[in-house]
Amino acid sequence: MTGMGPAERMLVHQVHLAKIGTDVTASVVSDLLLWKARPRAAIAVRVLLPLAGSAAVICLADLDALTSTRRGRYVLAHMPPSAQAVRLAGDAMMALGAHRHRAALLLAGAAVIVVGWSHGVWPPRRARVTSCAAAD
Repeated sequence: MTGMGPAERMLVHQVHLAKIGTDVTASVVSDLLLWKARPRAAIAVRVLLPLAGSAAVICLADLDALTSTRRGRYVLAHMPPSAQAVRLAGDAMMALGAHRHRAALLLAGAAVIVVGWSHGVWPPRRARVTSCAAAD
């Protein structure tokens, strides 16, 4: 797949191993900082490290080659904005759990992130019938 547009590049870069590693590291370090009541440092790590990882992967990685991998095909087919929003909500839950010292909320947030990555196994949405004529 050559000549990928910006939207496809933004999707595919999410499954590059360097980006995944950066995001997981940022989340763990940020959660530890939140647990230790260091919110400014935690927010800086949670925001800046993933941004730097994204910039590096988007600018330096061969994302065209990544699209032909199983991970690349999956994210292109199964990562709509709604699934990305679910992942972001899970990350926010984890941060809140760390800030409030609630391990259960941390784990629930991690589970929500897994759900967000699992969009390919979500049941398909049914089309709604909008008029009586369409139902005939």
